Amino acid sequence: MIHRTAWPAAVVLALSLSGCATAKLLRLENEVLKNRTAELEAKLSTCRADARPVDFVTEVDGQVIGEYLVRAGYGSADPGGDSLYTIGIDGKHTQFQVSVQLFERENVLYFAVHDYLSLEDAASSQSMVLLLTQLATMNYDLLLGKFQLNPRSGDISLSVEVQVDDGLGYATFEAVLNHIIYTADSRHPDLLRAAQGRGI
Repeated sequence: MIHRTAWPAAVVLALSLSGCATAKLLRLENEVLKNRTAELEAKLSTCRADARPVDFVTEVDGQVIGEYLVRAGYGSADPGGDSLYTIGIDGKHTQFQVSVQLFERENVLYFAVHDYLSLEDAASSQSMVLLLTQLATMNYDLLLGKFQLNPRSGDISLSVEVQVDDGLGYATFEAVLNHIIYTADSRHPDLLRAAQGRGI
C-alpha cells in the first residue's frame, strides 16, 4: 500500500498564492494591453485625419473629380450627373462656364469652356472670317487645348482631353483646369475684337 505523504502547509500555500498571482498578473497585463491598443488606435485615426489628401489615383471616378475640384477651390461646382461638374468663372475679361466630365468607358477626362463666345457676336461676314482666322491662329499656338466652333449653334468653345487610363494626379488635374480657365479668359479680348471687325 502506497502512503501519500502530506504536503507541507508552506508548499501548498506558496502554490496557491503563485496561481493567484499568475491570474492577477494576466488580468493586469490584459488591461494594460487593452489600454495601449486603444491609445494606438486613437493615434492612428488622428494620423488618418491629418494625412495629406491623395495626390494620385489609379482608379478615376466621379467622386475623385469632385474631391479634386473641392481641393482646387471649386467646391461650389454643380454636379450634373454622369460624372459631370460645371463651374461658373468670373474672369478678368469675361464670364463663362467650365465643365469637367469623365467618360469612364473611354478613360477620358474632358474639360470644356462654354457660354463663352458665339458667331452671333460677329458684326459682319467679314468680321466672321476674321474671327475664324483668329481661332485658327490661336489653335496653332496652343500646345494644350483647342478652340472649336459648333457649326449648328455657332458657339465657340475651348476644350482639353486628358487620358486617364493609368490614373490621374491632382497636380495634372489642377494644371489643366487652371490652364483652360486662364487661356479662355486671356484670349477672349482678341477674339471679341476680331468678332467686332477691329482686327487683332
